[in-house]
Amino acid sequence: MKESLASNKITSIKLTEPLLPVERQQRILELIKEGTTTRVAYLSEFFSVSEMTIRRDLDFLEEKGVVERTYGGAILRQEWVDEKFKYQDSVHKHPQLKKRIAQKAATMINPHDIVFLGEGRTTALVLRYADPTIPFKIFSNNLGAIPEAQNKTSEFLLLGGVYNHASRALAGPTTIEMISQVYATKTFLGADGFSLRTGATTTNSEIAQINRSMIRHSRGQVILMVDHSKFGRVAENVITPLKKVDIIITDRKITNGLHQHLTLMGVRVVIA
Repeated sequence: MKESLASNKITSIKLTEPLLPVERQQRILELIKEGTTTRVAYLSEFFSVSEMTIRRDLDFLEEKGVVERTYGGAILRQEWVDEKFKYQDSVHKHPQLKKRIAQKAATMINPHDIVFLGEGRTTALVLRYADPTIPFKIFSNNLGAIPEAQNKTSEFLLLGGVYNHASRALAGPTTIEMISQVYATKTFLGADGFSLRTGATTTNSEIAQINRSMIRHSRGQVILMVDHSKFGRVAENVITPLKKVDIIITDRKITNGLHQHLTLMGVRVVIA
């Protein structure tokens, strides 16, 4: 997320010789890779072509699947996620980022909230940092959240189902049936990938199904917690398009173009 650095680089080394479209598109991709995001206005000045030409170039690169368009620019589309989620592995990945995001999420819990808590380490940590004096109710299939609920005045209701050792969660028809009997005021979810085009995605089909059910039975805010390493990544199972997300909590300031794009979609971005 180095938009300012990329912008300075562009203006300082402005090209003077015209390029063929394929050469310009390749150079645009290189600039986006250097700075993660680049604005149409900067690219237009850099290549001495119209903004319409740059937009056509970006549309072409998006069709190839290497970038994603944002409001006024583009961001790099990163790799496909194919490694299956394992709770134990996630404990050791970016622990400080997970802590910061979970701490910020915990401040959003209000007295008497009814909370859906999805699978994953970050969501489990939300309970660790929740105010112990606030009464609220949690519905979750996340077994990793159980030890984090100790010494709280909150009420923890475990959703039943079939145990999955890798995800440390319960899933299946029983879980979905129990979710359908509840309407939550807040839903906290994680994801393996976060993309403007595909929304929040995961490698685990059962997790995706459970999370979609939680979203359907939410009557308040849907809160997505993703660190910057998930941006631009795409996994095979869709959790939700971004239009159904109210708040995204992440660990790093995102680019203006991406921020504006999310704002136009009605999504609030919170930096932990």
